[in-house]
Amino acid sequence: MMRMWSVLLGTLVAATLAGCGGGETKSGGEAAKPTATTVAPAAQPGTTPTTVAGAQGQGEDEEPAPLLAWADSDTDEGKAPLTVQFTADVEGGKAPLSYVWKFGDGTPDSNEANPKHVYQKAGTYRADLEVKDSSGDSDSDYLEITVE
Repeated sequence: MMRMWSVLLGTLVAATLAGCGGGETKSGGEAAKPTATTVAPAAQPGTTPTTVAGAQGQGEDEEPAPLLAWADSDTDEGKAPLTVQFTADVEGGKAPLSYVWKFGDGTPDSNEANPKHVYQKAGTYRADLEVKDSSGDSDSDYLEITVE
């Protein structure tokens, strides 16, 4: 009878843990990623641990998520000379990453992830961002900057 209760308790714990994690968020509002949890009833000698649903295998070579890049800036309009702080927001890809910012005003490109640039003359400029990863994946985005 005691063994049956141990098996029932182990099953109940495993079922409870399988439902955990829904709605959990990290700071910044992102959904938390599931982690691997193993459960083995204590009264079951020789029982193989069970991996709970949503868990990822450890030690496996996983493909990196696709590279995604977004161009952002602290401002996109103003009077000349206009100083703009650019930011490359990137998800996924395989490190190391390389960056190229083209500012659209004839000045040299930047290879920094988050460069600062000064637009000297009035006009509308297209600032292009291209990000590449070590596996050859790439993504790009752009911003329009209006200088008065």
